[in-house]
Amino acid sequence: MEKKRWCSSCTRAVPVEQTDLGLICCIRCGKVLEEDIFSTEATFVKDAGGHSRLAGSLVSTIQGRDSASRERTLQNAEDTIRYIADNLGVGGGDQICLPARRFYEMALMRNFTRGRRADQVAAACLYIACRENNKPFLLIEFSEILRVNVYVLGAVFLQLCKLLRLEEHPFIQKLVDPSLFIHRFASGLLGEVNQEVEKTALHIVASMKRDWMQTGRKPSGICGAALYIAAMSHGYKFSKADIVKIVHICEATLTKRLIEFEDTESGSLTIEEFDRKAVELERQGNLVKKAEKGELLCEHRGSGEPHFAHGLCQTCYGEFIKISGGLDGGAEPPAFQRAERERLARASA
Repeated sequence: MEKKRWCSSCTRAVPVEQTDLGLICCIRCGKVLEEDIFSTEATFVKDAGGHSRLAGSLVSTIQGRDSASRERTLQNAEDTIRYIADNLGVGGGDQICLPARRFYEMALMRNFTRGRRADQVAAACLYIACRENNKPFLLIEFSEILRVNVYVLGAVFLQLCKLLRLEEHPFIQKLVDPSLFIHRFASGLLGEVNQEVEKTALHIVASMKRDWMQTGRKPSGICGAALYIAAMSHGYKFSKADIVKIVHICEATLTKRLIEFEDTESGSLTIEEFDRKAVELERQGNLVKKAEKGELLCEHRGSGEPHFAHGLCQTCYGEFIKISGGLDGGAEPPAFQRAERERLARASA
């Protein structure tokens, strides 16, 4: 089976080859991906006294370690992973827990667990598996289960991503879509499934994306504001404190997001007008767009994918529309608005 590894230059999993010096390189661009130089053949050198001795040092293998102790450690880690998953209500079973166990196994092989709490490493592994499978869970929820500061757990997560060379992988770098969290947060707030509230909240999130409110902000704040407005619009009486408990933000953050939404064009509409506008924008977004001529500038450049729109292939364009909320019906970017205000001020002076 052909071995593949993630190459940050090619931004994809690529076939690799090992050189005579022990370097593992990408066969597409030639970048060195691994520098662990070792040889399976014993070599000898002469010391100052003229005696021959074995060169280098012995590298232990997985089979050469204490397998019983290692299996016990891995079993304890898997138990911790399943405990956290059960407490958070992470669905998927083995589809989530087994990849998390494999992440932990790789961390154990590289001595990442030394000097760190095993439950924090296990939680970081489970969080990576959730991000990979688009599960709607926040890191702060993992920290609450472990009763540890979220920044401590966040440091372990970032160090683990660096160790496993995942910091440049798309599922780590890509923005987390706030829409993923709406269904779970709405059920937790209402105590039941209400599709009308969820639908309105999703429309509000999409409107916030178009008005650039998502840029540079955590998804929990966007979800909290959208849920608060949607619940109030459908006759539910919830305080800001109720929202804060569900989405794990402070009340000041929620207030800021509500004020920002109030300043947008959509903030002045009634719920009926807002829903009609949202349906119309959805209908426009669902229209089949014809491919345009142009140069491909996305990550698939040079792969043979045809240009679709705005320098993107059809796959990347679809992801862009999903994350940004679309190109129609929103405000101009904040930097553009600021520059425009400065231009008008200079013109009137």
